[in-house]
Amino acid sequence: MLPTLHRLLGASAVAALALALTVSSASSQERQHRVRAGQSLSKVAQRYQVSVQDLAGANDLAVSASLREGQTLRIPEPGYHYVRSGETLSTIARRRDVSVRDLMAANRLREGAPLSVGQRLALPGQLQRIEAEARWGRPRSPGVVNFHRIATQERLRVRILDSRGRPRTRARADIARLFRHKRTGVIEAPHPRLLQLLVQISDHFGGRTLQILSGYRPAEGYTEESSHHVDGSAVDLRVQGVPNEVLRDYLRTLHDVGVGYYPNSTFVHLDVRDRSRYWVDRSRAGEPPDYVRGRDRERADVDEDAINRHTARASASEG
Repeated sequence: MLPTLHRLLGASAVAALALALTVSSASSQERQHRVRAGQSLSKVAQRYQVSVQDLAGANDLAVSASLREGQTLRIPEPGYHYVRSGETLSTIARRRDVSVRDLMAANRLREGAPLSVGQRLALPGQLQRIEAEARWGRPRSPGVVNFHRIATQERLRVRILDSRGRPRTRARADIARLFRHKRTGVIEAPHPRLLQLLVQISDHFGGRTLQILSGYRPAEGYTEESSHHVDGSAVDLRVQGVPNEVLRDYLRTLHDVGVGYYPNSTFVHLDVRDRSRYWVDRSRAGEPPDYVRGRDRERADVDEDAINRHTARASASEG
């Protein structure tokens, strides 16, 4: 694997990756917490910024279990699943929304391999996360997202998700206000999964600021009723200090999303949908669309061409 990584990342990045792997391995063995009086699983999970489910699983406890003073808890590492009593590869795969095959491959397991309680399983994509940390660093506050709305120069720093991975009501309202239509001030609540993806993007790139060019847009002009911007399920963004090509490539690894790349503009489009789509439009702001043709272009649905055509112009005018 290392020769391949040398070619892809370069010697310095591979060295950083090796260090990250070593640190990750060491930290997974050393991170423990001794319970103090009055502490609960949820309080400990909040302190270490992990989910209650993962914390319970790492210690073979029920989510509703009470803790005793002096009890030692194993703190789970992000990107891993800790096997609980009665779990199998298939039940873990369903719970984590991954395939059994990918789960087996990520852990070099054979079909039918027995699992032990407390066993740590790497989730698919864990190596990608470690590689990202080697290149972009680990976020100082995982789950906390820094936003900068270019058009209005507003900034927002917010923890979007609760301990169960659900969007917090106040955070969703704050982001809806930030993503409002600039001209009319109309607000639309952002799609919950879009919020989850924004957290994932922020953490992947080390907590760097997400610069927002366009969020909600009403159906008018070139923006049709079927646009993902209309129902709050789309955003045009860039990440501070990250080339748009790198952001584009990462977004394309996400499931069930639309990714629009505009090489002659200043952002990448992201939306949530039932099936992944990708398109490239070389037009500049105010120009007619200039889609890249060819085998590598996975075109969006025909009825969305007008939406994608307008994205570059509308976002540029908002920014």
